[in-house]
Amino acid sequence: MAEKVKKMRNGLRVKTENGVTVSMILITLFSVSLVLLMTLPNIYLDNQIYYESREIAHHQHIVKTLREEQTIIKRKLEAVKYRENVVSQEVE
Repeated sequence: MAEKVKKMRNGLRVKTENGVTVSMILITLFSVSLVLLMTLPNIYLDNQIYYESREIAHHQHIVKTLREEQTIIKRKLEAVKYRENVVSQEVE
């Protein structure tokens, strides 16, 4: 008789469920998909920004190297011009 009282509440039978229900699985899947939907674009954009910044840094390094090489070549050219000027003055 005590078991009937536990199962009856206000004259209605209360069904107690133990374990995982379909609605719990659906809510979990919906939550996981929502989180993925919100985070995947951010991860993609972060990766794209990272690789673009690496490429920019690489190009900046090349530009710096070429500018240094340009100054060295200009100095060598000035030295050659100076020697040519000195030699031409000595010949005269």
